[in-house]
Amino acid sequence: MRWIGLASCLICTWVNADLLIDTPLTFGRMAISDNNQVSSTTLTRNGNQSYTGRILVIEKGTPGAYTLTGLPAFTTLSLTPSLPAYSALTIPGSAQFVITALDYPSTVKADINGDAQFTLGGTLSTSGNGQPYLGPADYQIMLNIDISY
Repeated sequence: MRWIGLASCLICTWVNADLLIDTPLTFGRMAISDNNQVSSTTLTRNGNQSYTGRILVIEKGTPGAYTLTGLPAFTTLSLTPSLPAYSALTIPGSAQFVITALDYPSTVKADINGDAQFTLGGTLSTSGNGQPYLGPADYQIMLNIDISY
């Protein structure tokens, strides 16, 4: 089994607002016994995590928590992720991970101060192409989410 540390990042496209990463979305540390089939782990916004196939979660992940600031008070925002999102190939000879689904609120509302908070979970899958995942290593995924109002 290979030990894999995994983190994903959030990038938002936004005008006239700041994004604060309160807690980054991470899927935890995991071992992958082989990559001959697609395996996945799902982390919900409330922190429940499950896995299927050849992934074994060694250290549980954490949902992402984010705050947008500088918005007009009581503005309703729509979140639209761009999926699938693949890991950067920073490790030669290693397979890629992919985020195939997100657990997110479709809308969030700014408070009286113009701040809006939301949490994010998702499903991370292996490629299933037989190529190994090398570790220990941190795999990062840049996740684009359009936020509009």
